[in-house]
Amino acid sequence: MPEFARPTVTLHYRDDGAGPPLVFLHGWCDSSATWEALLPRFAGEFRCIAPDMRGHGGSGRPFDHAYFPEALANDVAALCGALGIERPVLIGHSFGGFLAAFIAARMPGFARGVAVIDQPLALGAFAAQMQAIAPVIRAPETHLAFRQQLFGSMFGGLAGPAREGVEARSAATPPEVALGLWAPLFEFSDDEMAALGGRLLAALERQPSLVIEAMDHPGYPELLAQAAPAARVVRIPAGHWVHLERPAETEAALRSLLAGV
Repeated sequence: MPEFARPTVTLHYRDDGAGPPLVFLHGWCDSSATWEALLPRFAGEFRCIAPDMRGHGGSGRPFDHAYFPEALANDVAALCGALGIERPVLIGHSFGGFLAAFIAARMPGFARGVAVIDQPLALGAFAAQMQAIAPVIRAPETHLAFRQQLFGSMFGGLAGPAREGVEARSAATPPEVALGLWAPLFEFSDDEMAALGGRLLAALERQPSLVIEAMDHPGYPELLAQAAPAARVVRIPAGHWVHLERPAETEAALRSLLAGV
């Protein structure tokens, strides 16, 4: 994999195909390897960039321990600049979906479109759940067991090598990296979390956007319809890693966005 040097960290990324640019952003405690089932489906028509976020996969850990969303967003923008990529479509799964929407909100006009795969952008309810068990999540001796249990509850029908890959990538992600990405869940006030969610949903409303819903997120489809009615919503019942469990349907949904941008 090629690498790209940032001021505090070196990032690894995949760069496949040629054509209009797509940037694939993986989830929490995952890596660009999560896209192996999808990249070949698009690389014949598009240039597909898939970075390993700082601290994940083959990328290094920043020496200043910066994992806040602005730092990750700047990584994506800087990588695109270095590769001569303008106006990519951002495709993000889980935390990568949050990051795609965060980039769109922070850098208006940067992306041609945004796809968010199984990641509610109104994070207040999830933050409250995690805050209730914060000592378990944040303690080094219990964090990995928590992560294993959380992931186990979200696999749905995913099995075999695809599931084993997710589990291996999760196990390889250090607790300090995972907790660095999740810091806003514990550090933001309720009002700050609500305001962040509002900005992310507003970003979906301002540009061509796709939301792929796999797992049930009670109340979120209604909120999405109210806050970002222009966003196209596709329901693909599956576990959280819907792009691995049902790649053909995920490809079809993504092409519905790409046809319009």
